Amino acid sequence: MTKRGGILGLIVGAAVLLNACEKPRPEMSFQALDPNFGGLQGGKTVRVLGRNVRLDIGYAVYFGDLRSPQVSIGGQKALLAVTPRRLEPGVVDVTIRADDGTVFVVKNGFEYIDQAGRLFEDAQSP
Repeated sequence: MTKRGGILGLIVGAAVLLNACEKPRPEMSFQALDPNFGGLQGGKTVRVLGRNVRLDIGYAVYFGDLRSPQVSIGGQKALLAVTPRRLEPGVVDVTIRADDGTVFVVKNGFEYIDQAGRLFEDAQSP
């Protein structure tokens, strides 16, 4: 009995010690989008710029209340998100929800622009 208790104590002690030695993760954050504007039709890939992006979890990105149809990790400094379609122009907050439960908000992070007809009108100008 004493041998088992000693071995079990050694295993538990080693596990506690290893847990205590884990390095804390640097704090993850998101600050801006590049580009920070796009058309109402959506479908544009934008970079959600951040720091210490975790590569071992997933993310959902919302433009206002609309979820991006596709999000991927672009390294430790950015996510890549495809803009969803929107009906009206305007500035929206961008919310990033990480699978670990962390939520980030980039206030006024993206502007939807109504581009309908503007390119043609500009080309006609003298």
